[in-house]
Amino acid sequence: MVGPLESDHTILAMSEKIEILSDDFDPTAVVTEPLPSPVTNGGGEREMVLGRNVHTTSLAVTEPESNDEFTGDKEAYMASVLARYRKTLVERTKYHLGYPYNLDFDYGALGQLQHFSINNLGDPFIESNYGVHSRPFEVGVLDWFARLWEIERDDYWGYITNCGTEGNLHGILVGREMLPDGILYASSESHYSVFKAARMYRMECEKVDTLISGEIDCDDLRGKLLANKVKPAILNVNIGTTVKGAVDDLDLVIKTLEECGFSHDRFYIHCDGALFGLMMPFVKRVSVQSSIVITLTVL
Repeated sequence: MVGPLESDHTILAMSEKIEILSDDFDPTAVVTEPLPSPVTNGGGEREMVLGRNVHTTSLAVTEPESNDEFTGDKEAYMASVLARYRKTLVERTKYHLGYPYNLDFDYGALGQLQHFSINNLGDPFIESNYGVHSRPFEVGVLDWFARLWEIERDDYWGYITNCGTEGNLHGILVGREMLPDGILYASSESHYSVFKAARMYRMECEKVDTLISGEIDCDDLRGKLLANKVKPAILNVNIGTTVKGAVDDLDLVIKTLEECGFSHDRFYIHCDGALFGLMMPFVKRVSVQSSIVITLTVL
């Protein structure tokens, strides 16, 4: 999976009267619009109320006025709103800790393509009846990842999603479709979207303990597998957990499954590689038997 392209250079489809703002532009000099007070309790302290705090700082969406004079004022106001928002992003990005993202964005060359309604609906390997698409690029990226993981060109299928969560949802769905009565096994350090998938698909789910490193505890996995031998197993294996960056031992997981009496047609493995799936081929070679069905999410 490859995430969406997000540009730091916002393209504004506004009137030619509005000038492009320079980096040293002071947004507070354009429009002074005090934000509503945050929700507070009786003592005057800020109170975190789920679903309410964001509304205290949200911006109202209004319909455009028919009067051109008012419309011009609205455009100027929107320019100031976007400028202040950009200033907030610049400031917060300076102290962006805890998430292993690439913050060196420069997609200026793609600006010329953002005026089109590009849609890669459907299977990327089948020609679409919707002509405005980017399938050659999508399949090219997929081929690159296949080469990276040493997968033959005709031995894989995939598509580019919008995020790691969608990749996990799709990968686990494939497992559920292949093994409808299967039980989903995932370590307690797995991404929340894995357990979200279990709820969405009405799947029975077993949360497996982890080692101090965050890696799945195969002894606990063994006990849970033996307690549910009558049902197939659908496993989520992490290639970098969200908090600790732990990498589950895929070979040991497969060995545990086989020792518990699960034949290859009675288990399915999804690898969540949103964190280290792109890096792992460069630091470790993973050999997996070709008869085992595995899906992979890469961010």
